[in-house]
Parts: sequence; structure tokens; C-alpha cells
Amino acid sequence: MKKLIICGLLLLMFGQGCSSRERTENKTTSRIKSDVCVYGASGPGIAAAVAAAREGYSVIIVEPCHKIGGLLGSGFRMQQDVPYADHLGGLTGAFYATDIVQPQPRHQQGAGKYNIKALQSMIDEYKDQIKVITDHRLSSVKKSNGSLKEVFFEYAPPGKDGVPISYRISEDLVCVSSSIFIDASYEGDLMAFSGVPYRVGKESKKEYGESLAGTVLSKRFPGVDPYKEKGNPQSGFLSCITPDPLGEEGDSSRFFMAYNFKLAWEKNPTPEHPGILITPPENKDPDVYELLKRYVDAGYSFTWPHENFSRGELMTGTLPGMQIDYPDGDWPTRSKVWQGFIDHIKTLTDFSGKEVRLVSDCNEDTDGWPFLYIRGGRRMVGEYVMTQHDLQLQTDPPTPIGLGYYKVDIYPNRLVVLDDGTLAHEGNLWEHVSPGPYQIPYGAIIPKKKDCRNLLVPLCMSASHIAYSSIRMEATYMVMGESAGIAAAIAIRENKAVQDISRSDLTSMLKKYGQKLEWDGKGYRNWRYNIFSTPQEEVTRWDTHPEEYQKKPVETLWK
Repeated sequence: MKKLIICGLLLLMFGQGCSSRERTENKTTSRIKSDVCVYGASGPGIAAAVAAAREGYSVIIVEPCHKIGGLLGSGFRMQQDVPYADHLGGLTGAFYATDIVQPQPRHQQGAGKYNIKALQSMIDEYKDQIKVITDHRLSSVKKSNGSLKEVFFEYAPPGKDGVPISYRISEDLVCVSSSIFIDASYEGDLMAFSGVPYRVGKESKKEYGESLAGTVLSKRFPGVDPYKEKGNPQSGFLSCITPDPLGEEGDSSRFFMAYNFKLAWEKNPTPEHPGILITPPENKDPDVYELLKRYVDAGYSFTWPHENFSRGELMTGTLPGMQIDYPDGDWPTRSKVWQGFIDHIKTLTDFSGKEVRLVSDCNEDTDGWPFLYIRGGRRMVGEYVMTQHDLQLQTDPPTPIGLGYYKVDIYPNRLVVLDDGTLAHEGNLWEHVSPGPYQIPYGAIIPKKKDCRNLLVPLCMSASHIAYSSIRMEATYMVMGESAGIAAAIAIRENKAVQDISRSDLTSMLKKYGQKLEWDGKGYRNWRYNIFSTPQEEVTRWDTHPEEYQKKPVETLWK
């Protein structure tokens, strides 16, 4: 009840925000007006809001969780997925600079409070123009003449352990009407509700001519029996194994990269920092326990606890395939999937027999559990679809809005049983394909004009599954977020659709604020996995497949 009262007071304080309350479809609706509405207080969402507010426009950020920051807010450090930072400019470069000098947390995944402080300071610089509503998620939209007019949000704060609840708490809705909307959510719900086409799953090799695309058999686990009755294929698979056949190499697939949690635990609990004990799951899935037992009995390594997902092992950190119903699921489905990931961590801990405690002073509002690492799901089919060729620097993307740089990093998509009964991972890839930072075009964060005229999508942006697997890093998201906010400001000033703004003006403003739009051809010879590792020499895609770099040979790209 206290949260409802506070939320109502915030709405009344919005000034340009709340102008009236009315009954709509038997629901009380608070109506708010702003120049820009950002859905998702993620890193890119905050960067977008700041970029628009910097130009003098009012911004409402609506966030489904208790707090800001998304993955960063729950403990993840941006620097972990920034092999080199020279290509990060603007607000992203500034945030990165704060990240590398922040106090060292007791666990490297436990930096949430420092990240939130840095992100909040960005908002506070424009506190008269940026207002944040938490604990509200998208309910519905109204669209007219190809543009979003009103977006409705419902009060549905996450429940125990941060799991999204399956229902809204109140019939009261918040309606935001804005000139420009920005979808900075990990799910891409605003994009989807707006009728913008998108993809879930992965394309075939043929669709975009991507050599890495489609179904790929990545690792076999011989000796791990997958059947309900050991040795009896007629009994069917254990319930935690997806029954889909492997298919042919390079085929399209409904599967995509696995989710998990980036865990932070108390390595040495003390009375001051006792940690939060991970207890056994309330409802144990006997098939998962059985599969783990068979895996260990077959002599394979089982590493636990693990802060991420050791992709060489069968299912540390995640059960590949659990993520499949999340992107297009309703909230009851998503709640079930999210809870499933928590139960899996509890199962791994229970099976290991170890006492594992989550970090005490991180994610206290969710009993220590971080935000689910949604590595990808919906991907917009926008004005420009980025592909493997863009990552390989073999294209000339129009109107670059920033740079990205990371490997093609795809965690196992699913567990599959081969024709001979062998259990295997499908979908895992870890390929160094980019000779240097690649350009992200403006067309990759906007829909086609016929689909929506006033929406920008800097997170669930337009890319193939292969390209997205490199782009999907918090730093790159934030780069695109700031660029989206700048584009929104231009669209308002010019009173044009986001597709029709002056692209030369966009380029000029991006440069004005320090966004880096092209690579100077220097550096980036070695790969460093993250700030905690040392540079390393390795075999690269251009070493093994030089024919894929004929349009722009690597030696001509380096200066």
C-alpha cells in the first residue's frame, strides 16, 4: 500500500507529467505527457533519456523493476565485456571511466550499488527534465496513423527473488503520451506491441549468406544417457531435454542463446557479511537431478559455484533450452521461466552439497538474486539488418551512430539427442571475426517507416542472430541508447518521423557529444576477454577463412 501511495505522489509531482486522472475501461488512469518516453531504465535507457534531456526535452522513464540499471544495476560490470575501450565515446565512455575506478566489490559480479550510483548521477544532472517510474510494466498501446500515441503501464512490482509476477497488483494504469518512444527493455515489448516485425530464433546460413549462422553441433557428451529409462529410447527423453531433432547444419531454428544469472557469492562469509544462503528448490525436478548424476557418474567435470555458465560443461549456471519460451511469453509464462532459472541454481547447489551464499549487500531487494541475464530474444527487423558481414568489416553501413566490438559469443542454445542416442550441446560459438570495431548504422535502431514512425529500439535492435551475439553487450547497448536519444531530440525539433530526420544533422550531433563513429584502424590485434585477463594471441576468422574478407582485406583495414 505504501508503494502505491508513493507512486501516486510521484505522478502528481511530474509537472508536465500528470495532467489528469480518469476512469478508462473501468480502470483509473493517470495521464502523463512528455516529449520522450523511454521504456526500461537499463543502461541504454538512461543514456537515451539523458541525451534527449540534454537538448531540453522532458523524458519519462518507465521501469518494470524496483531499481534502475538492468543488468548493470544488479551487479554486472561493463568492463567485463569490453576487451578494449578506445571505441567507446560519449556517455558510454564516461560511464566506463567510472567503472574502472570504482571500489573493488567483494565479488566481481557484485558492483550493483556502484553502477546504480553512477547511473543515478547521470539522471540527476537533468533531474528537472527526467522522471522515473519504477515497478510498472507495459500493458497496452494506442497507435494512430503509423505512430504510437499513448502507452499504458500497469503496476506490477517483481515478487520474491525478483521474479516477475504473473498479474498486476492494481487496476490503476499509467498512460504516457509522447512525441517519441524509445524501447530500451531487454524483452522488446514496446516494439512488439507496436506491431513492428521482429525475429526470435536464428536464421539459416542461406538467409543472409552468413557462414556461422544456423544450427551447429557444438559438443557431445557420450556416456550420458538421455532417456527416462536408461538404455531405453522408447521411454522418451528426460523432461529437461528438448525433444526437437538436431536438423541439418546451417538450418534455421527456433532456438537461440541461453540465459543465466551472473552470480555473486560470499566467498568468505563473516558476521558483518554473512551472505544469503541458497536453499534447495521447493519443488525438485527429479529429472534434472538424474541427469546431473548421470553426467558426473560418466566422469565429466562439475564446477560449482560458477559466476556465469561454463559452456564446456553440461549445465553449470543454466539448463540450455530453458530460455525458449521467455521472449514471446505472457507474464505467467515469463514468471515460470524466471523462477525455473532460480530453481536450477538451487538444484545445482543442492546437488553439489556445498553451502553457497549470495553476496550480502547486493540485490538486497530481491534476496540477493540478480537480474536474469537475457542474452537475446526478440530482434527487430528494421530499416537495416546487421549481419556477420558487418562484424567482419566487409560493408559500408550508412549513417553510423557508434561502434561495437566483441566476439561472436553464443552460449549453447539447447540440449539435443543425436540419432545414435548421444547427448549434445547445439549452438555454442566463440569466434573472433572482427579485425577491429564495426560500425552500427542508424537504420539498425529504427523500424521501417511503414511499421512505426516514432519509435527507436536501441536494445532489441535490428540484427541477425549471429550479429546480435556480438552486439549484445552493455557498452554497445549504451552507445546505441545515447544515439537513440539524440535522434529523438532531432525528430522532435524537426517534427519528423524518426526515419525522416536529417542524417547529416544526426552525425554532427553525435560528433558534438563525443560519440565515436569510425575506427582509426589502429590496435585490436590481440583479443583480451575482459579487463581481468591479459591480451592473448589466437586464431582468428580471417586466419582460417580469408575468403570471407576479400571485399576489404584485413591488411588494408589496419593502419
